[in-house]
Amino acid sequence: GVRARAGARTGRVVAVTDESGEIVASVADVDVVERDVDEEWCEKFASDARGARVVVIDGNLSARGIRAARRAAATTATWFEPVSVAKAVRIVESGDAGRPMVGVRWCSPNAAELRELANAVRRSWAKGSPMSPCPFNPELEFDAANDALDALASDIATVLAAGCERVVLTLGSLGVIVSSAPDGDASNAEHAHVPAFAVKSVASLIGAGDALVGGAVGALARGVDEMRAIAIGVACASMACERREAALFDVDAREIDRRAAIVFDGITPIKAAVQ
Repeated sequence: GVRARAGARTGRVVAVTDESGEIVASVADVDVVERDVDEEWCEKFASDARGARVVVIDGNLSARGIRAARRAAATTATWFEPVSVAKAVRIVESGDAGRPMVGVRWCSPNAAELRELANAVRRSWAKGSPMSPCPFNPELEFDAANDALDALASDIATVLAAGCERVVLTLGSLGVIVSSAPDGDASNAEHAHVPAFAVKSVASLIGAGDALVGGAVGALARGVDEMRAIAIGVACASMACERREAALFDVDAREIDRRAAIVFDGITPIKAAVQ
């Protein structure tokens, strides 16, 4: 549904990119989302949420709105997209003490969002608790997916221990790391590396993360298995990188399938140097 509010401003984001397509500065005005996607609005669509295969919860919602959305989708698989470092913590603020991310099937942070999300979980467990035990590489820039996993394994384990079932860590040109704890022991998590699809030239990285989530969730909604769905999301992200536009229009479905097949064939299990 579309909610119209007299006198309210439609949400907008203005971003500045460098010559490589990386965002170097941005300004967002999403007050209307934070204010008006509330308990009453979410409850109107509770039956739709219960009938869906996947519900996406966006970090632009307030903690109150996220709580309402989680309640409406309590029996449905949910995908949390953190949006930004500052807003990543809202999923923790919306949850119960102890395991505040129970009910979240997938969460798709980048490295910085993951670090802040894990620290929010740690703070919820014990006020004044230390931040991430790995203070090295504060820029969170990596040369390989294994380097990222070594630096962020503790953060991934923390988010899994908080109740999230899958961490889908996005690493730009290094691809994605999908982590889970199938035996329920977050300290014994399993990780798979999903490679990025190599593009010839990058026009802009704006919308690549959204394309990944949209492609993956769309595939999941069609009944595609999890890792193939994430490969489709990675393929969609690669196509977003080749365009200036933030939205994907006139997309060749066969090209998505071709890229996704290459990505899927490149998926490999990886392990952190220290569990």
